[in-house]
Amino acid sequence: LASVAPGTVLSSKPISLALGTFPTPVTATQITYRTTDQLGHPEADVTTVIAPSPLSGVVPRIVGYLSFYDDLGGECRPSYTLAGGDAGASNESESEEEELLMAFYVANGWIVTVPDYEGPHLHWMAGREEGQSTLDAIRATESALGLGDTTQVALSGYSGGAVAADWASELAPTYAPEPDLAAVAEGGIPVDYAHLFSYVDGDKVYGAAMPGMLLGLARAYHFPLGHY
Repeated sequence: LASVAPGTVLSSKPISLALGTFPTPVTATQITYRTTDQLGHPEADVTTVIAPSPLSGVVPRIVGYLSFYDDLGGECRPSYTLAGGDAGASNESESEEEELLMAFYVANGWIVTVPDYEGPHLHWMAGREEGQSTLDAIRATESALGLGDTTQVALSGYSGGAVAADWASELAPTYAPEPDLAAVAEGGIPVDYAHLFSYVDGDKVYGAAMPGMLLGLARAYHFPLGHY
């Protein structure tokens, strides 16, 4: 992959889009593309592209929808759940809520691309990797659909998705200056991890995020946590 430019489409395949675990007659495309991990190494990632039909007669715009999948095991990857994979009963309401948000964007005539921005090894909260993967998903989407760099792009991310949106907006001028990034919407932003750990310490619900975030970051930096 080192000789391949970031954002290059490596392969693609059509899928039947699913609502929950039920397939629908709506076709989406899953694109495998080249991107860059937290330490600057090349890797391949996947984005799911949902385009309104037909595209002719409308001004194409892209929304990079950054799912709030906080995944360490693979069952919540957008590429898995949007193809009908079962994320588990505890995650069902969240996945259905996100599918409604994606449907809203498509109904407005926008192209939606949903990257697995945590990367193939699920580096949850590794912001640089997530931002780079998001930007390369936009590049790959434009390339696969034959769209130029003048296509307006917006990013939308909440919670874990806000990490990807925030880093993508910060990195765009240097890592991927060519896409026309017109707007970024973020909510529930984990701005400072050290502050966040102090804030949730002892909380019966959100305290559980601490070991998960540490595991995601340890994977990204190849840092062994076992002896701790």
